[in-house]
Amino acid sequence: MKIKFIALLLCVAVSANLVKGQNNVKSDASVNKHDIRLSVSDGLTLGIVNIFGMGLTDAVTGSKRSDEKSSLVYGLGYRYAINRFKVGGDFGFVQTTSKLALIGEKSPSLKEKELNFLILPTVEFVYFKRGLIELYGAAAAGVDIVNHTETSLVKTANKNTKKTNFSTDFAYQINPIALRVGNDRIGGFLEAGLGYKGFLTAGVSLKF
Repeated sequence: MKIKFIALLLCVAVSANLVKGQNNVKSDASVNKHDIRLSVSDGLTLGIVNIFGMGLTDAVTGSKRSDEKSSLVYGLGYRYAINRFKVGGDFGFVQTTSKLALIGEKSPSLKEKELNFLILPTVEFVYFKRGLIELYGAAAAGVDIVNHTETSLVKTANKNTKKTNFSTDFAYQINPIALRVGNDRIGGFLEAGLGYKGFLTAGVSLKF
C-alpha cells in the first residue's frame, strides 16, 4: 500500500513537472524575440576626444579654437533574442562644431563641423529577469565614420571655400550595468558604461 502511494505521488510530481515544462516552453516560444531600440546618450567621451584632439592640433599649429559644441548621441538599435543572449547592432550619430582662428588671426576665419556615424555590432547577456524587470550587460565594437568639414567665415569675391574629408576609427561601447523596465511589447531602458556613446544611455524598447 505504501509503495503504491509513493508511486502515485511520484507520478503526480512527474506529471506536474512535465506540465510546468510544457508551459515554460510555450511561454519561451511566445516571447517576442525582435527588439527595436530608440536611444539618446550623453556623448561626453566622444565630445571630449574630439575637442581634446583638436586641442592637440592647435598646440602644434598655433591656431586657436572657440565655441566648441558637441551634441548628444542619437541612436537606433536592433536586438534578436537567443535564450539569455541578444545579438544585434546600434547606429549612432553625434555632431561637434567649433570656430578656428589660424596663427596670426585675431578672429576666427574657419568654421569646423565634425559628424560621427557609429556602427556597432552588439551582444547582450540577460542575467536577471522577473516580471517587468530585466537586468543585462552589453558589449559592442565597430567603426566610427567621421565627416570633417571646414567652411570659410571670411567673405570674398568668390563663394565661401569648403573642404571636406572622411576618416574611420575603431569604436566601442561597454555597458556592464543595464536595466529594462516593461512588458514583452514596450519598455524603457537605462544603461551605464564607457565608450563612444558616453557614460549613460536611455531610451525606449519596442518588442515584436
